[in-house]
Parts: sequence; C-alpha cells; structure tokens
Amino acid sequence: MTTPALGSLPGRIGASTISLRITALSAVLLGALVLSVSVMSWDLLANQRRMDAANERFHKLELAANAQRTFGELRYWMTDLAVSLLTLSERQAAAARQALDRDLARLDAFAPDAAAHIRSGASAYYDLATQAVDAYTADTRVIGNTLLAAARRHSQQAEDALAALVERLQVEADRARDEAAAAAHTALVRSAVAAGSIVIGGVLLTLLVLRSILTPLGRLNLAMERMSAGQAPGPLPPEGADEFGRMARTLRMLQDAQEARRELEEAARRQHNTILTAIETVPDGFVLYDAEDRLVMVNARYLEIFPLVADLMTPGRSFEEVLRAHVERGAVETEGLSAEEWVAERLQRHRAGGSMIEQRFTGDAWIRIVRRKTPDGGTVGVYTDITDLRRRQDELEKARRGAESANEAKSRFLASMSHELRTPLNAIIGYGEMLIEDARESGDERTVADLEKITGSGRHLLGLINDILDLSKIEAGKMELYVESFALRPLLADVESTVAPLIARNGNHLLVEMTEGDDTIRTDRTKLRQNLFNLLSNAAKFTENGEIRLSVARRKVDGQDWLDFAVSDTGIGMTEEQRARLFRAFVQADTSTSRNYGGTGLGLVITQSFTQMMGGTMQVESTPGAGSTFRFRIPAVCPEPAAEEPHPAAHGLEGRGRVLVIDDEALGRNAIAEVVREAGFVAIEAKSGAEGLALARAARPDAIVLDIIMPGQDGWSVLREIRADPALRDVPVILATVVADREMGLAFGAVDHLVKPIDPVRLLATLEAIVGGGRREVLVVEDDGPTRSLFHRLLTREGWHVREAADGVQGLRELEEHRPTLMVLDLMMPGMDGFQLLAAVKQRPALADLPVIVVTSKDLTRDELDWLKTHAGEVVMKGERGRAELVAALKRHVAETEAAA
Repeated sequence: MTTPALGSLPGRIGASTISLRITALSAVLLGALVLSVSVMSWDLLANQRRMDAANERFHKLELAANAQRTFGELRYWMTDLAVSLLTLSERQAAAARQALDRDLARLDAFAPDAAAHIRSGASAYYDLATQAVDAYTADTRVIGNTLLAAARRHSQQAEDALAALVERLQVEADRARDEAAAAAHTALVRSAVAAGSIVIGGVLLTLLVLRSILTPLGRLNLAMERMSAGQAPGPLPPEGADEFGRMARTLRMLQDAQEARRELEEAARRQHNTILTAIETVPDGFVLYDAEDRLVMVNARYLEIFPLVADLMTPGRSFEEVLRAHVERGAVETEGLSAEEWVAERLQRHRAGGSMIEQRFTGDAWIRIVRRKTPDGGTVGVYTDITDLRRRQDELEKARRGAESANEAKSRFLASMSHELRTPLNAIIGYGEMLIEDARESGDERTVADLEKITGSGRHLLGLINDILDLSKIEAGKMELYVESFALRPLLADVESTVAPLIARNGNHLLVEMTEGDDTIRTDRTKLRQNLFNLLSNAAKFTENGEIRLSVARRKVDGQDWLDFAVSDTGIGMTEEQRARLFRAFVQADTSTSRNYGGTGLGLVITQSFTQMMGGTMQVESTPGAGSTFRFRIPAVCPEPAAEEPHPAAHGLEGRGRVLVIDDEALGRNAIAEVVREAGFVAIEAKSGAEGLALARAARPDAIVLDIIMPGQDGWSVLREIRADPALRDVPVILATVVADREMGLAFGAVDHLVKPIDPVRLLATLEAIVGGGRREVLVVEDDGPTRSLFHRLLTREGWHVREAADGVQGLRELEEHRPTLMVLDLMMPGMDGFQLLAAVKQRPALADLPVIVVTSKDLTRDELDWLKTHAGEVVMKGERGRAELVAALKRHVAETEAAA
C-alpha cells in the first residue's frame, strides 16, 4: 500500500493528528453551513425588501383608487343636488368633498403634482356645480345649464387625471410583484443547490478523514498482533507528530526494548555469576531467602560460622527449619526462652526485615545479624562475627564504670568542699539580713542600702562557689531550670550595684541601657543574673580606665518575644584564635590570661550553658586592642521545664503523724519544723546525723526530713543507716538540701528530693502523700541482689515506697508484718520459690486479694502460665523490655485501682 504524497490533500490530512482532522472536518462543515445560512438569510432579506416595496405600491394604488371613488361620489351627489335640490343631497355632496380632500392630502405624500392637478379640477367642478345649483334654485335654468356644462369639463379633467394616476400605480405594483416572485424562486433554487453541495462535500470529506484514521489503525493493530505472536511487526505507519506516528514510534521502541531485554538477560546472567563470586569472597556470612522464606543462596563463610547446621543449608530449605536446627543442635543461647518462644521471636524479626541484632552463640561467640527486605519480598541476611568487638566493648564498659566511679568521688569531694565554704557565707548573709531588719526598725535607711549590698554580694559569692558544682551538673545533664516571672529592671539594678566594686577596681565606668516598654519576663532569675555578672566581671577584669556597657533590648522576631543582652568593653580584645578557645571548661584565651588576670575559665562556659538551657544563643565579637562584645539572646518567656504534678497543701493533719527534721543549720531546721507544726504534725528536731538516728530509733517517726551536707556524719550516711536498720528502713525519708542531685537521692531510697530554699507547699504535699494515707507501697521479692536494687530504683522513680525481701520466706514474713499495696514477685528463688509463696499468700484471707505482678526469666510451661494467670495479676518476662513492661503493669494497676475507687 502506497503512502499519499505529503503535498496532496490526503497526505496533508494523514500528517495531522486525529483531533486536528476531526476539528478541521467539523470546521469545514460548520463553515459551509454558516455560509449557506448566510446566503439564504441575505436572499430572504432582499425578498422581504421587494415585498415591502410591492406592498407600498399597492397601498398607493389603493389610495388613488379611493380618491377616484370619492370623486365619483362627489359628482353623483352634485348632479343629484342640481336635479332634486334636496338638502340631503347637499349634505352628502359636502361630505364627499371633505373625503376627497382627505384622500388628496394622502396623495400629496407620493404624487403631489397629480394631487394638485386633481384638486384644482375638483375644486373648479365643485364651485361651478354649486353655482349651477344656486341658478336652478333661482329658476334661471339657462345660466344653470351653462354653469353645469362648464363644471362637467372640469370634472372630466379631474377624472382623467385620477384614471391616469391609478393606471400608472397599477403598472408599478404589478412590476414590483413580479420582481419579488422571480427573486424568491431564484433564492429557492440557490438554497437547494447549496444544501446539496454541502451534503455531498461533507460526506466526501468525512469518508476521507475516516479513511485516514482507519487505514493506519488497522496496520497498527496487525503489527501488534504480530509482535504478540513473537513476529516482526511488518510495515508500520510513518513516524510523526500524529497519534499513529507516535504509536508507530512506540512499537518500534518496544521492538528495540525486546531486543535490549534479551541482551540484558544475558548480561544479568553474567552479572549473577559475578555476584556469586563476590559473595563468596566477602568476610561475612551471607544468606538470601525468597518471599516464602525458602533458601536461595548461601556463601561459604556462613557455613564456617555455623558448622552445626551447614548440612541443612541447601536451596529450598525454609528459614524456620534452619532456626529449629540451631536450637536442637545447641548452636545458640536462647536467653532463657523456650525453644518455641525463641523460634517465634526470631521468625517475627526475620519477617519484619530491616533489623539488626547481636546474638550469643555457643562458645561465647557473638554474631551481629543484619536483615534487609529485597524489593521482591525476600530477605537478605549478613552475619558478622563480632566476638572480639564485644570483648573490647566489655573492657570499655568496665573502664567507663571506673570513670563514673571516679567522677562520683569527685562530685562528693566538691560537695563537701562547697559545704565548708557555704557555711560561713550563710552566716554572713543571715547576720546581714538581721542587721537590715534592725536598721529598718531604727529608720537608718542609709545603712540598709549598704547592708543590702553586703547581703547581695554574699549571695552572689555563694553563687560563684556553686560554679564548680554547676559545671559538674551541666556535664552530667542534671542542671535544672527554675522558671518564674519577674521585672527585669530591678534585676539589672541589683546586678549593677553588685558588680560596681569590680567595675571600679580598674577605674572603669559602667553604663546600663534598656529600651522602654514592658520589662516583665519569665525565665530563671538566678541563671540570668549569673550570666550578667559573669560577663560584666569578665569585662571589668580585662578593661582598665575604660567603659563597660550593658545593653538590653526587647524585640519581636517571627512573632516571638526575645530579649537581647550585650556586654561590651574597651579592653584588650581577643584574636580569632583566642575566641576559638573561649567556651572550653578550665581554658582561658591564652596561657598568660590566668597568670595576669586570674580566674578559672568556668564563667563563660557556664554562661553559655545557662543561655542554651533558657532557650537562647550566645556569640562574641572582638578586635585585639579595641575591646569585646558578648551577646546572648533568650526568649522573654522561657519554655516551662518538665515538672511533677503539684500536690495540694495538707490540711487537717492534727495528730496524724510525727516528722523528724535532721539539719545542722538551726535557722533552716527551725523553719522546716515550724511549717510542719503549722500543718498539724508533731515536729521533732535533730541538729546532727548521729542525734537524728538516735531520735529516729527512739521516737519511730512517720517521716524524716533530712539534710545532706552536715559536719561529721552527712545525710548520705544517715540515709544508708536508716535503710539498713530493719526497724527504720520503712520510714519515708524526704531530702531537703542545697545539693540538686535528685537521681542520687532517689537511688539511696528517699521518697522525694527538695532543694533549698524549701517550698512549703511541696513539702506538705509530700508529707500528706506518705503520712496522710496516700503512699503507694510495693514489696519486691527477688533473690538476685543487683536485680532487686534495679527494681528498687525503678519503682522509686515511679513514686512507690519500696520494701525488699531476698527470698520467699522473708517475703512471707514481710507480708504478715505489714501488707503492701502491691507485690512484685520473682519465681525462681532458693527455698520457698515464687509459686510456693504465691500459693501461701492466696491461702491467707488477709492477703488473698493482694495484687501481684510476676517478673521472671523462667521458661514457663502452658500449665504454669495458666496457673499464674489465675493467681497473679500480670506476668512480665525479664529481658530487653522487662523494665518497661513492669512500669506499664504498675501504671495499669494504679489506673484500675483509681477507676474502682
């Protein structure tokens, strides 16, 4: 089949798109239709005009005929009047004359000359005829006849004029009618020819367009059938921009792709063999399972790592069979799980994919197993022998524990040293406050201002002593924020007065600037004050006879309220290298800084850490010899730190408990005792650790409030003795101290940790919880000491008071002496095991409904598990998620108890 030439009409049609062909066909047909309608409309309009002209001529003819008839009536009545001389004839003649005037007035519009001639003749006739009637009336008939003969001559002239006009109009009307009829016939013939031409042309064009679509479509269909049968496609339509050209190009590309695929399959086979060779050379074990967990391939290294199952690693073997062989042949440690549980857990991890575990195998071998899912649903496993790595990790862990022990010893030493420094400073501050009160009572306001500077400086010095402890807490991640709302300007004034002596020491001048507006902020007042003092004292130290400027500005940035602080000086400045060492602990700008200017190098480190804790940033700009500017930005409203839920203040506790307060500082001890007494408790005071232990053993208080930093026997030692004494170990202990190490206090067995200055509301809330009936107590029965300690620490963090028992016998004795809220029970213990203890508990009516959570690593049988579900609340398995599951079980118990209440 030949292809039409591109220049011909079929060629041009075949080169266009289908949508363009159909659009062009529709446009042509629509154009022809519009043209024919336009011609017909034009013919109709012309015919309409001709008909209007013919109607106009007939109308004129009608007017002329009416005038001729009216003139005839006038002649008739005038003749009758001349004969009869009747008054009726006279009136009829007058009416005819008026009618004729009206008709002639209408003829003036299109035949004014004829109308004037007729009017002249008619008027002469009427006048002469009237005169003849008058002559007849006078009985002068000769004169009447003469006048009437003259009137007839004028009448004949008017009649002839009217006849000529009517004839002329009749000819014009007939001609207009004939022309309109001929034009209508011509238009009808033209419309019929146009309609026929449009129909014939539309059919031909439609057939041409359909042929241009169906012919290449049939060729493409035949080509696709051949390609589906694996044959060559044969002749295809030429490639082009139309749909068939694109389809032809696609078919050719498909044919090329089939050829390329065959080549790629061959290349893939070669690559597969190459990958197999590469897998065999890697130092790790490699295994591949398909989507149905059937073995596809395995390398030799895997067989070397697992020689006990090497004979099973054949293609088609299921992963579950391999796992069971590992267990049955003793190749793995099941970590206290039964064989079924271990296999089920490993199957779950395998099918989930994307996991990495480290598994212990027989002979203390450790293997890291990494699994990944393939796109087709299979699983790739890589097995790496990490036995040597784990051995080194164990050694590193031992070294880490040693370092932590040394760090803890350092912290205890720093705490003891800081106590020796705080004691005289507390006395200075206390006496200063007393002197301020005395001065105010005596009206000596000048002395008050000086004493306030003394106490302010004393408090600031006390804060400086805390720098070392602060740094330790910062490094340990134990530093906390104390967010409060306050006015910034008074704080700036206090900082200015406190730092004034340092500023003046080197002859410097301090300028404090703050933008106008609201100065209320919410952040940690102490840390902000410490930041400003650190930066101002640092500027004063490195500036002589210069200016130090503190600038504060409040700005809105991206809708958030920020405070920008800047401390600039005109001092010695720093180089780029010196700035790089600024924020390193115990490191100053260079080695000569400490020698020439003093200092520990902690101030800027702490300042930067405080700024970051308050949600801000810090930066420094400096030029050698021109001074430095330290800037930090903090939010005006600091995000609230996570805190415990506030407890309501205790009320109505009169006679409900005795509280022992142990503190070497009389003022602090008396203040706590006064708060306790006002709330209705009986307060007992002890000024040392030894005295406190003696009073505790003698008075058996319901709660103890204990300071940590005391001379002689410190609070940690007292707390350890309390927990070691069977008579005191169940007494709740609340730590009230300046040492902000909450984790350590709770780990030693304290029920709460309050930082001085003590918040009375929180103190009373804690006492209400533990003495007023709100305490949650749990008995942990576990023979393993480290595990028991772990549970103690974990449960204490969750707000439980913990009692311990090392075996079943001791646990039963503890239960009989005092029933707890809940018991956490291990099963595998020497002597009376957990099953026996649980059975004994259920046999005692006072303990039968005691909630029990079993925590064990025993491989339970189905009968044992069913028995435990009947006699215990929950069963938690030790292992990777044992602690989290225990906490969750405790929370469920609390929620169920509260719901039942």
